[in-house]
Order: sequence, then structure tokens, then C-alpha cells
Amino acid sequence: MSGSAFDGLDENSFFDRVKAKFSEKVPDLSQTLNIAIIGKVSSVKSSLINALLKLSRRQALEIAKVGAISGVTKGLTILKLDEKVCLIDSPGLDDVRAENSDVTQNFLKHIDVGVFVVTGSSDASQKKNLDDLRKHCDSIFVVLNKIDEWDDLDPTVIDEVINQWKNDLKVDKIYPTCAKGYDPKSRLPKMDIRGVYQLRKDIEEFLQKKGKDLLLARHMAEKTPYAVGIIVAALVAVAAEAFLPGSAAFITATQAAAIGSLYYLYTGQILSPTAAIAVLPTFLSQTVGLSLFLFVESFLPPTGIIDVAAASVAVVITLAMLATVNSILSKGAKLEQKELLQSKFKTYHKQAKTLFKDLALTDINDLQSLTGIVTKFLS
Repeated sequence: MSGSAFDGLDENSFFDRVKAKFSEKVPDLSQTLNIAIIGKVSSVKSSLINALLKLSRRQALEIAKVGAISGVTKGLTILKLDEKVCLIDSPGLDDVRAENSDVTQNFLKHIDVGVFVVTGSSDASQKKNLDDLRKHCDSIFVVLNKIDEWDDLDPTVIDEVINQWKNDLKVDKIYPTCAKGYDPKSRLPKMDIRGVYQLRKDIEEFLQKKGKDLLLARHMAEKTPYAVGIIVAALVAVAAEAFLPGSAAFITATQAAAIGSLYYLYTGQILSPTAAIAVLPTFLSQTVGLSLFLFVESFLPPTGIIDVAAASVAVVITLAMLATVNSILSKGAKLEQKELLQSKFKTYHKQAKTLFKDLALTDINDLQSLTGIVTKFLS
């Protein structure tokens, strides 16, 4: 990194440590993700899939054209969102088994998430299909869809229906949902999507524990909330890492890993550690003094006030850096456009310094507050 803030220091050793930490921090994006949407009424489940992915009516039509595999068993829809992510919409796993292709056989070997969809009054015979799905899944979410059917009745009716389904299926939780309005011929001015947010949130939290949430987030129509999540996690991390011995390597790895995650979110491509780290000098050249301070401070004994100052500097630089990357990628531009990166970073860095001037480090650890701050900052 000739001409950078790190000249004269042991760069090879430093970046070896950064790459090692990068590998620990970045999710394994080579994994596969299989989701089964199982239930009797195919069209209802298709609408639920569209709602889960936050698609508009137009986008719902496009994803069906691009992802659907033709020539499979009647009643079975296979959506390959990419080479890693596959969704199957089927009445039951017997229908998946009947479609004896490599796609379905590999799918049956491991299903990450099963969404079991029922509608109407309880039907105890559905437990057989649920038990079959349970044998193949890491986690199952049972959904009572089309709850709009009970809108004209007393509110207690829907509670009674849910409790009956729970009793017949022997489950503790059922998600009541509505995904009305995805039919292209629908004349509804707005789509009626109730209960889908909580279902999506719980599925994403489950996938996050498995390190697979980004694989699904990549296909969400609205990517900003996921970009905010990546940035917030990075800010919390660098604020804490500033107090560690050798903190510069930790902070640099966190920044590079977040850049890699944002890159995958918007492009679906995996950014290597070398490529992610190579983006950093473009930003650091704009803040040479601060970057050198962070690097040198990381090799000093803990000193309290200096560590707090380092944490503040790390948070400001990281926010400006990741906001710049997010802006570039969300508009379809390339990370290789250095002049554009530097120009946007200068603006974001100035705004970030003003934003965090009056904030204490305790504010960084308040995730709900920080999420709101970052969301507003990116808007």
C-alpha cells in the first residue's frame, strides 16, 4: 500500500492478520439455502412467497418467469433464485419425490426452512404432511394464510380457528397471515399483507444463526434494511475492537468483511478478502492522519481516553466508508470507480463527524437507536 498511512510499518504481517480475521467475520456465502413452502393451495403459497420477498406485483411476475423450472410434476413449482438458493412450492413432499430430478433429490437431502401453509378450518389429516416435512427440515414455520376470510366475523372466531389448528397439528405457534393482491388481474389498490413481517423476521433470525441470512436477503426487493443491519453490526464491532490490543487489524477486517457482505447483497457475487481489503486505501487516503492514529494507537497499552477517541474515530470512518459503498452498489456503480468513491466518502465523512460529535459510545451499543440513526443517515 505505497503512499498509505501504513508506510514504514510491517504491512505484510498486518494484512496477513487482517485476512485471517476477515475469514472469521465474513459469512460462508458458498453454502446453499433450501426453502420448502408446503400446503394444498398452490396459488395461495405463491402469493405468500411474493410477500415474503417483499415483491411488487410486477416483480412477482418477473421472478416467476426467471426462476420457475418448467416440465415438473403438476402442482409443484421450483424457483431457483440463483445457484445457491432454491424455493419449492408444493402440496406435499410426496409431490417433490415424484419429480425425480437432480434438483428435487438434492433439495430433499437437506431443507433449511419449511413453511407449512394451511387455510380455512382445521383439517387433522394435514398432520401427516407436516410430520413428513419435519423429518427433512431444520426448522418449520406453520402458517394460517388467508385470514381475510374471517374479517367480517367476530374477532374471537379466528382465535378459535388458530387454536384448533394448533391442537390438530400439535404445534405451539401458528403465524396468521394474508398475502392478498398479488394476482396481476387484482383490482385492489393496495396489497393486503398481514402477519408476513413477523414470519419473515423469525425466518431471518433463524437463518442468521446458521450464517445463511444474507443468501436470502440478496433476493429481497427492498435491500436497505439489510444494508443497515450490516452497517450497524460493523459499527458496534469497531467501537468495541478499538479497545483491543492490535485493534487496527480487527477494525480493518470488520470493515472489509462488511464491504464483502454489502457487495454480495447487491451483486450476488463473492468478494475475496484481497479484493475487499484493496478497496480500503481509497478511503484511508482521504483520512491519512486519522488512519495513522488508529494504527499506531492499536499497538499502545490501553490508555482510557485515547482508546475512547480511537473508538469514535473508527465508528465515524466506518460509517462513512460503508455508507459510500452502499450508495455506490445500490445504484449499480462499480467499486473500481475510485474518484466516485472518494467524492462520496468525503461528503459522508463530514456528515458522520457531525452526527457522532455529541453521541457517547453507549449510544453505539443501543442497537434500536443506532439502527434508526443509520437508516436516517442512508436516506
